[in-house]
Amino acid sequence: MHEAGIAWLRFGDFGFDVAAFLQGAAQPEAFEAAVQRVRHLKGLGFQLMGITPGPREMKGSGLVTGSEAYFDAYAKISAFFAQEFEGLIEWWQVANELDIWIFRDTLDMEHSVDFLKTGIRAMKDAVPSLKVGINITLFPSLPGEVDGNTELHEGLVLAEGIYGDAMLPVDYAGFDSYPGSWRKGGPESWHEYLDGFYELTGKPIFIQEFGYAAAGGVMTPEEAEQGLYPCEAKKWKFAWNGEHSPAVQAEYLTESLRIFSEKPFVLGAIYYNWRDAPDCWQCRQTDCPAETAWGLLDQSGQTKPSYEALKEFTRNLARKATVAPL
Repeated sequence: MHEAGIAWLRFGDFGFDVAAFLQGAAQPEAFEAAVQRVRHLKGLGFQLMGITPGPREMKGSGLVTGSEAYFDAYAKISAFFAQEFEGLIEWWQVANELDIWIFRDTLDMEHSVDFLKTGIRAMKDAVPSLKVGINITLFPSLPGEVDGNTELHEGLVLAEGIYGDAMLPVDYAGFDSYPGSWRKGGPESWHEYLDGFYELTGKPIFIQEFGYAAAGGVMTPEEAEQGLYPCEAKKWKFAWNGEHSPAVQAEYLTESLRIFSEKPFVLGAIYYNWRDAPDCWQCRQTDCPAETAWGLLDQSGQTKPSYEALKEFTRNLARKATVAPL
């Protein structure tokens, strides 16, 4: 990772037991292992972007979703994470992509905004020096140009609810998108996305996820009209430069990073993901391209062209930074 110029990692697999915490019981071994993993990564020189538990994890509380007790419990959990990892994780993302139904679970949009605000305030109250924000993916609202998520305006609702509150101590605007895979477009789409999001939020932007799938065919117009999901068709509705392949993935990464680096309000970007997965987390099929071919490394741990592209880009960027102005 260091050789490729990777300096930041996003960490959310804490193995945290919500019910145990609220009952005053000890956390499972998985959480203690995660704490040691965080210490190890910090010791290796990585900066970490932590992700707090979301609505799906809060199911373990046994509390009525959206109730006062539910939000009180989430405030306590958020404060715990802030204090437990103080000095180890400075940057935090509260939950993830609550503008997508699968991640907000049974919360409605109003309660989703309340959920995020609760987490932000609790973390900043506990450790004011932390940098805390959220992550949105469904912006801008482009009906017909998003595959499988929604045609509604959830991203805009969350953004206006969070960044429209002048009293909320939110430090950055988190954003992710996958134009060319899950959305129509390609790297060039990031101009519209980032410029518009910055105008809307007024906050520096941290790109929490971006990437391009390196496998899978492209649906025929007939297949796309049927509304088939990539897990069903084993193909993509969208593609950039006509295909999903390791070579195009590498080109996509380079062009995206070039665009990010030219935006002064972009703080950084985290590529999704490090290594190809053995199966799709959505349908659990090994031959599904939806969630198995995003990595910089293949399943055996061998580098892909995208890894080499990242390494070359970061080295060129470092060279430019060391050149003294005339």
